[in-house]
Amino acid sequence: MLVSSLNNRIFMSFFRCICVAFLFACIPLRNISAAENAAPSVVFSSASLSQSLDSLMNATYFSDEHFASPSGKSAMPGFPSTFVPQYSDSVYTARIAELNSRTRFELTYNKYVKGFIRVYAVDKRLATAKILGLREVYFPLFEEALAIYGVPPEMKYLAIVESALNPTAVSRAGARGLWQFMYPTGKMYGLESSAFIEDRFDPRKASMAAARHLRDLYDRYGDWFLALAAYNSGSGNVNRAIRRSRGGKDYWAIWRYLPAETRGYVPAFIAVNYIMNYHQEHNLLPLRPGYLYQDIENVSVMRPLSFERISAAVGISVEDLRFLNPQYTHGIIPSSVDSPHELRLPKHHATSFAAVETRLYDALSIPVPDSSAVAESVTPDSIRVSFVAVAPRLLSYKVKRGETLAVIARRHDTTEGRLMELNGLGSPASLFPGQILKIEKVSGGGLLVKKGVVVKYHRVRRGETLGKIARKYRVSMARLASWNRLRGKKVIYPGQKLRVTAP
Repeated sequence: MLVSSLNNRIFMSFFRCICVAFLFACIPLRNISAAENAAPSVVFSSASLSQSLDSLMNATYFSDEHFASPSGKSAMPGFPSTFVPQYSDSVYTARIAELNSRTRFELTYNKYVKGFIRVYAVDKRLATAKILGLREVYFPLFEEALAIYGVPPEMKYLAIVESALNPTAVSRAGARGLWQFMYPTGKMYGLESSAFIEDRFDPRKASMAAARHLRDLYDRYGDWFLALAAYNSGSGNVNRAIRRSRGGKDYWAIWRYLPAETRGYVPAFIAVNYIMNYHQEHNLLPLRPGYLYQDIENVSVMRPLSFERISAAVGISVEDLRFLNPQYTHGIIPSSVDSPHELRLPKHHATSFAAVETRLYDALSIPVPDSSAVAESVTPDSIRVSFVAVAPRLLSYKVKRGETLAVIARRHDTTEGRLMELNGLGSPASLFPGQILKIEKVSGGGLLVKKGVVVKYHRVRRGETLGKIARKYRVSMARLASWNRLRGKKVIYPGQKLRVTAP
């Protein structure tokens, strides 16, 4: 009797395992089999992704000097660091089913997902290791922005599909930055594109804009994969695919009617989701960049400054300033008291910046005040200066033997991408001795004083409130908040400089 009972239990356990395996095997069929059978043969392929990663790896931003050297250790005890594991379809299916149980997305496994997994886990392991390191710089920013707009945290993986976490990535179509915004969409979400600033390259601003955009798309379609499809190809293409599918309401129902690139977009997203969670099982360890998120601090810059001036004052290299602040395309921060800008610095350099900030501003060209409006008692702190931009100059440079585009870019404080754009070079760019290149040069001053007028400021002391300061200067709290761009709870802190007169 005991043996019979034991046999029954063993049989039932075996039967349950068979049922679970069968269910996992059926997951991709339930979602894509019909679409595969009817779809056109052209799909955004793993080969296209591989070429894209190659292009990004050639960028200065991804050069080895920005990353720690490989440790030589293995993520899998007992195996050499060079070991490249691969798994059966049943293992991939089970792992993705496990991820699917923890997300609002409907993650599935099929031949397209498998192809993209191979790119990240086998073909482009060095790129994946660098991406794993860069996530420690950017994922905290992404998660904060996504949480504000109620977007699932897994959406952070979309930036890897879009840009491989290269904040200066530029597509053939002109999309830019970590989240690959086109100019019109970026402008719609408040991203500035001007002579000195490209907010699409700004990690924080672009992440907030992407989160808002994704939330808007989800509110329109009610499905996160459809939101992804619309993010990639535009709402017009998704709307047409819905009509052609006779009202399909999810991604797999309209899959065959989407543009080729978008048909591979969601499978690539699923593959990234997988590899970010199972990279150790593929013997992949992160190559960490020089600075991680917790090492970085934002400081406000109240006057125009060049990267060269900041570098000389606080001891950080211009290259590191560009790495942390890619939005300032010419190495100049065009700030003013009315329109301050943020600068990201390593914490120890942020402390140094605070110590020399006033001297940095005082070292700028002295403003010429309107004598009829300025009293003798006016101090330098009470002068508001407006500035005009100086257009960059184009210089000619003759390539020397052995020089690469990366070397020339670093020597002239620019980027490989900008040199390629100015000179019509393809990627990868091949140079020859004696070749003449155009190089953009922006002088260290970069911004000139135009005129000055009297403005009063107040340095906040410990224990002071906004109401107390408003009463002292006989203005309303609302005006003080407006003049100093204080929002929400209108928090002020000791040492903060507040404007107390009207613009």
